[in-house]
Amino acid sequence: MSLWSSIVAVLGTLAGALTAGLLQHRSARAARIEQRADSHRQDQLGAVTEFAAALDAHRSAMFHRERLALSDAGAEHQLEAQTRSHDTRAAITAPHIRLQVLVPGLAGPAQQAADATYALRKATSRAELDARRHSAKQASVAFVTAAAALLSPG
Repeated sequence: MSLWSSIVAVLGTLAGALTAGLLQHRSARAARIEQRADSHRQDQLGAVTEFAAALDAHRSAMFHRERLALSDAGAEHQLEAQTRSHDTRAAITAPHIRLQVLVPGLAGPAQQAADATYALRKATSRAELDARRHSAKQASVAFVTAAAALLSPG
């Protein structure tokens, strides 16, 4: 084999190794980017789920509290229901903030769902309470629908 043939063979081997290394680096980088995007999406879905669950718990607690108030239930039961509703309202804060940071596109529907849930307070009749509860449920459904549209893959 001539000297030039040996040099070409060595250069070809080096070029092949360099190309393989670059392709492997690009592939690893693309996998890391995809993994970060998937992790971020999972965080967003978690934020949506936590917020929706906190709203559901508060809506239920508020409905129970206001139903007791309208029925003139005993003071002990009303105090217990009021304490529970305060706890569930406080439990909305962290998921709401997390949602606003991770999925700012859902801030509007989230706030509307929260406001509709808070509106259960001080209903003056059972019919009004039922109507407000229905509105709060519809606002929560609208929030979840908006989240599904925003976060669905593809």
